[in-house]
Amino acid sequence: MRRRAALLLVVLALLAVAFYVPLGRVISEGLRSDGAWSARPLASILGDPYYVGIIGFTLKQAGLSTLVALLIGLPGALLLGRFRFPGRGVARSLTAVPFVLPAITVALGFVLFWGRGGALNHALMSWFGLARPPVRVLYSMWGIVLAHAFYNAPIVMRLVSSVWETIDPELDEAAAALGRGPIRRLLTVDAPLVLPAVLSASALVFVLCFLSFPIVLALGGARFTTIEVEIYTLVRTLLDPERGGALILVEGLLSLCLTYAYLQAEAMAAVPVSGRRRRPLRSLFARPFDLGRIALCVYGVLALGFFAGPIGAIVVDSVRSQGAWSLGNYRYLLTAGYSPLLGASPLRTVATSLLVAGVSTAAAVPLGTAVAAISVRSRRRGRRVLEALLMIPLGLSSVAVGYAVLRGLGGAVSRVGGAWVPISIAHAILNYPFVVRVMRPVLGSVDPSVIDAARTLGAGPARRLLTVELPAVWKGVAAAGVFAFALSIGEMSAAIVLMRPGTATLPLAVHSLLASRQFGAASAMAVVLIAVTAGCFLMLDRLGALTLEARWRR
Repeated sequence: MRRRAALLLVVLALLAVAFYVPLGRVISEGLRSDGAWSARPLASILGDPYYVGIIGFTLKQAGLSTLVALLIGLPGALLLGRFRFPGRGVARSLTAVPFVLPAITVALGFVLFWGRGGALNHALMSWFGLARPPVRVLYSMWGIVLAHAFYNAPIVMRLVSSVWETIDPELDEAAAALGRGPIRRLLTVDAPLVLPAVLSASALVFVLCFLSFPIVLALGGARFTTIEVEIYTLVRTLLDPERGGALILVEGLLSLCLTYAYLQAEAMAAVPVSGRRRRPLRSLFARPFDLGRIALCVYGVLALGFFAGPIGAIVVDSVRSQGAWSLGNYRYLLTAGYSPLLGASPLRTVATSLLVAGVSTAAAVPLGTAVAAISVRSRRRGRRVLEALLMIPLGLSSVAVGYAVLRGLGGAVSRVGGAWVPISIAHAILNYPFVVRVMRPVLGSVDPSVIDAARTLGAGPARRLLTVELPAVWKGVAAAGVFAFALSIGEMSAAIVLMRPGTATLPLAVHSLLASRQFGAASAMAVVLIAVTAGCFLMLDRLGALTLEARWRR
């Protein structure tokens, strides 16, 4: 009991210094005016048609993005959950796209593929002899919506298909015995059973699109902005902490409400629908003239182009320079000379990314493991309140967390440890809740009686930790570390708020190069970024830890 209390006090003290107090300072700035407590900054946000329009657009684009993600993802979930076809295993693995791709790489891929001079328009103009680019979706609301759908439709596929696979086959067989055809069985048997999973996926996608930052920043242009982008503009460009703090408060309240709705939908989706045996998969090509199966085949081809096009465009662009095949873009990454676009050399940028990811992982894993241990072993009445308090970063935007670290710790820790330290702190704060979600079931599976037996045999705390507890949870700790590293190396939103000269990370470098139209160098960095994160999640898959408990990306 004393050890748990001491651990809790240490965790709360660390979070108070690194997060709670800085966040409180930021929020208080949004509730003060001329040095006194006032509702004027908040009223200026809620009473200004400009900011009300931004809030409305944020909700609108999140809703449309969710709808399009469902339209793209649900047929894919049906295809993966009900049918057998060549390449199904590969297609299922590709539903890890949101885990593997940092958001800024998606924005780059869309520019290279969907842009007016992109691969798609170039191909269409060549094939049909067109004088003008026929596809013009970038730098519009629909460009943002399509990019969000690209990023989040695989989440819908993964969530819903996993439920579809486990539906009790006896229900379908009984409906067939009563004379119901395939379409009617799909609507009356399958649809009600997968509906909770659809609602859970919809809530999750809506939250992710609501808090999206890199995609909107890169593809929104000058006309389209969301709450997250506007917060960044207020606190880093306009240097207006009062309205910035007020908008962070508004976004935080909306985000926490949306997160609560998602958790409720997730609880609904957790109701088991599986039976005593798994439903057998049907061959997609068993009836080649079935219209439904033909439609699914057409969908599969279009989906392959939709998802593979932007990624292929990045890879191809990375190995081309001045119209010829070349590895010059990759040699640029090894350049030690100063780059004014990056504020450092490309090589130093890579090193900074690895340093920040390593340090933030070293901080996030023990912190998240400690929080998971407190959550699993606590039996007090206030357990739910305590868990909510410890998991607050999960419901806040990355920009808000980055700004809180900047206002509360940025100057002091930069002078002591270097300009990269605040970025590492922000990444650790953002990532430890995901470590908690990985470690909680791992720690919950450890039998307390084994630890009690070791204590009875005279093993001290250190010996019990080394000989009993760590061997039981090492795989979970390794998975949590890999996951935290992958999240950190692909994170851009908090880093862009905290960035100083010489502290650019890979995602920030991709953004800077994309903004300056240096597509070849940006593509090479994006390929390296994708390769590192993909390698991390391949390790997670091997460890058996790539579950939907660790699914939120920023």
